[in-house]
Amino acid sequence: MKIHYPSITKRSVFLFFLASLLLATSFACGLSFGSRPTLTPVPVIPTITSIPEPSATLTPVLSSVTQQNPKRYRVEFIASIRNDGFTLNKLLVYQPRPIIWDGQQDISIEMVSPAPDKQSEDSVFGNGLYYWNVIKEMPGIGESLQFKIIFTYTAYEITANINPNEIQPYNKNSPLYKLYTRPESFIESTDPQIVGIANQVAASEENPYLLAQKFYNYVVETAHYRLVGKGLLGAKALLTNGEGECGDFASLFIALSRAKGIPARSVAGYWAITGLEQRHVWAEFYIEGIGWIPVDPTIGQQSASNKNYYFGNMDNQRVILEKGFNIPMDPPAPDNYLVPLMTLLQ
Repeated sequence: MKIHYPSITKRSVFLFFLASLLLATSFACGLSFGSRPTLTPVPVIPTITSIPEPSATLTPVLSSVTQQNPKRYRVEFIASIRNDGFTLNKLLVYQPRPIIWDGQQDISIEMVSPAPDKQSEDSVFGNGLYYWNVIKEMPGIGESLQFKIIFTYTAYEITANINPNEIQPYNKNSPLYKLYTRPESFIESTDPQIVGIANQVAASEENPYLLAQKFYNYVVETAHYRLVGKGLLGAKALLTNGEGECGDFASLFIALSRAKGIPARSVAGYWAITGLEQRHVWAEFYIEGIGWIPVDPTIGQQSASNKNYYFGNMDNQRVILEKGFNIPMDPPAPDNYLVPLMTLLQ
């Protein structure tokens, strides 16, 4: 499937971050977009292997986060940039490069066309990046330039089995802790309203795992989902507008967590289960000595069983593209742009 991007109309130096990160349109959980997994058809709503029944009391366990139920996918991504407006002097193109994450393993790149000028990792979050400095094949007015990436990977269901009594204190001097507890664009964790909500929801609770569960429940129970169509707006905007999309739900969970000193970050990708181009955003929080624990408050709203499952577990029906919202380009983009998820720079 080909994607017709917004016309190039305003600048002679054009920075373009392909499909998975930047578009002026929405990134809601079901918007038709630009990668195409090919697989045996399955239901649109994730079919979970098993959803444990909630317990009224905490059962002591050996805390762990495990990967299980592997499923192999093949993804074909084709994007076209069309020039409908003017003569270009420079065209820089950035695209996420598939890399290994928890729940996403055994990646095999079959094709990247045209060959990128550079492949690297961003210096902050460690996302894989492809970069093209288009010179020879600059699209003239009325012409298009196509990019194609094909890869296979194995997705795993992630399950977290956590005993809150085993939680260790954070190493607040670690780079990870400092990075993922700071405020940033779309994650306004020092905003007075967000701090106030975090304190109110937390009450007297201090355990990071139980706090994260409270914040997840708050977003699931109070946030109103609507396809706004303006791309990522963030945590503060979700509270101000009273509605938002999956990226905004994730932002609010992350901001509340960070406001109480819990490291948290965003995850963006596609649903693989439909074979369609459906983008989605969820979140993770970090527990010292255990690792990153997934949450999906948007899908958690769909039913009581989903609410229980999607705190601490994640299905094996997703393609992970990147983690973090404000991603530095490598090589640096003009004016040192930090790329906010799904925002068109032109």
